[in-house]
Amino acid sequence: MNIKKITRLLLLVTALMLVFSACASQGKQGEATAEPAVTDTATEKAVVTDVPATDAPTEEPATEAPTEVAEPTEAPSPAQIESGTNVALGAEVDVSTTTGESHLSIGFSPEAINDGYYYDPEVPSAGWTTNVGENYDDPDQEEWAILKLAQDTSINKIIVYPVINGGRFPISFKLMVSMDGKNYTTVAEVTENTRFEDKDDTPFEFEFDAVTCRYVQFLATQLCDPSPADGYLCQVAEIEIYAA
Repeated sequence: MNIKKITRLLLLVTALMLVFSACASQGKQGEATAEPAVTDTATEKAVVTDVPATDAPTEEPATEAPTEVAEPTEAPSPAQIESGTNVALGAEVDVSTTTGESHLSIGFSPEAINDGYYYDPEVPSAGWTTNVGENYDDPDQEEWAILKLAQDTSINKIIVYPVINGGRFPISFKLMVSMDGKNYTTVAEVTENTRFEDKDDTPFEFEFDAVTCRYVQFLATQLCDPSPADGYLCQVAEIEIYAA
């Protein structure tokens, strides 16, 4: 074999070795360059912070529809009272004093002063008397009977009846009227009456200018001579009050 062939063969072998070496080097580099570790690609879920719960809008309480306020009804007008009507009948009666069973049994009671009966032998209604056996010393002790009418009334006439034969009718008395039962105005007055002395039961009749009132008071200011047994008394058979 000549030198040229040997030389070529050596060159070829050398070239092959270089190629092989290069390939081996690339293989090692490939192993050394490991693929990057696969990281979890799962993205962290964004933490949703709780949004402070806004209070649900509270339902406003249903406001009740305003109740309709009924317009005040006008008080009914008092019934018209015919002129000449005796409005004392049925009126409430209050008295300063009254008597016990001994005189109630013979027809004396506060209610008998305006029951419409007097001098009627068929009806046991003698009238009103103050308390028997209570006042032996004071002829000036005031005694009274008050009639409260059913409504405010215009009146212009009052009649007062002594008991039969004059009884113990007062020497002096007044007739007074009031709207409130506290403040009274005098519409008639009698002094030095002698009905009890004369045993006279003639009624007293008073007419005056019309006046509107709710209360009528009979006020005895001087009592007649006392009875030895019963003392000073005030006795009235009936009171009539007439609408104007």
